[in-house]
Amino acid sequence: MKNIIFLLLISWLFFSCSATSPEDLVDDEPITASVTYNDDISPIVESQCLSCHNDNFMSGGNSYSSYVQFRDAVENGEVINRITRPVGDPEKMPQGGQLPDSSINLIIQWQADGYLEN
Repeated sequence: MKNIIFLLLISWLFFSCSATSPEDLVDDEPITASVTYNDDISPIVESQCLSCHNDNFMSGGNSYSSYVQFRDAVENGEVINRITRPVGDPEKMPQGGQLPDSSINLIIQWQADGYLEN
């Protein structure tokens, strides 16, 4: 009886593994993709920054209403410095909140990729 169960288990493992084609094992998505302003950064800016940093209300004298404005603020280190401060630091942005690490990493990667717009 143990032999039959063992053979059934081996047969099941064999057939379940052999059903996978090589195409199923390949991930079509690139491992690393360039981060662009329009696709990746603009949604972060719109949801997390523009309520305080827009052309009508420029907190700290900064508006991030355009690609150029936000790129310049990231390029001069202002944005990275403020979003990576420790929790509880009064200069941490956004005020009263915390950007998810994934958003911070996207902004840093966008900088490393050369501030791609599209």
